[in-house]
Amino acid sequence: MTNMSKQIVFAALFCVTVLLFTGIVAAEPVLLRADSGKNVTEMNTTLHFFDLGVGKAVKLTAPSQNWKVQAVLIPGTDGWNETQTELPAARTIAVEIRDSDFNLLYHWSDIQLEYFTFPAGLGVARIEVPSVAVNGDFYVVLYERGAVMTFAELDNVKDQSFIFDRSTGNLYRGVLPVGDNKTIPVNWVIWAVGE
Repeated sequence: MTNMSKQIVFAALFCVTVLLFTGIVAAEPVLLRADSGKNVTEMNTTLHFFDLGVGKAVKLTAPSQNWKVQAVLIPGTDGWNETQTELPAARTIAVEIRDSDFNLLYHWSDIQLEYFTFPAGLGVARIEVPSVAVNGDFYVVLYERGAVMTFAELDNVKDQSFIFDRSTGNLYRGVLPVGDNKTIPVNWVIWAVGE
């Protein structure tokens, strides 16, 4: 190897080392979950939706200071699949990111068709977020408004899933009715991705 080649290799290695140690090279995205962590197909789940007024909230914890939420991932469906000739009616859904005191950090809304309409019926909606910085505990809230069904995990309950009543600001334990005025606790399957 010539002196010039050695200098080029050394310079390249030096640049990579500097980038790695200064954090300029992007870190691998981290997936945060408030469920069992299993693949959805291995969970004991049911599909469920809430109508107007309440949202499914999951409490997550940022793995570092000023951790940035970049996307929210939500497995579910709006009930359509490729065997149907007409798409479902367009309905508005919303996602919010709130801090540990439930102060609003970010609000997003759109119609469900682009996010929850999958040829196979079920899929994972990816809702991009403009790098919202969070510290410690924070919440991701989904307002389905009867437009989509998402998963509730029935086992391995983590007590990190809630029902948020937007009109009153009250937060209740995440539960589903099972008849005779009884409920069971659940994990909402809503994830956050960031770095």
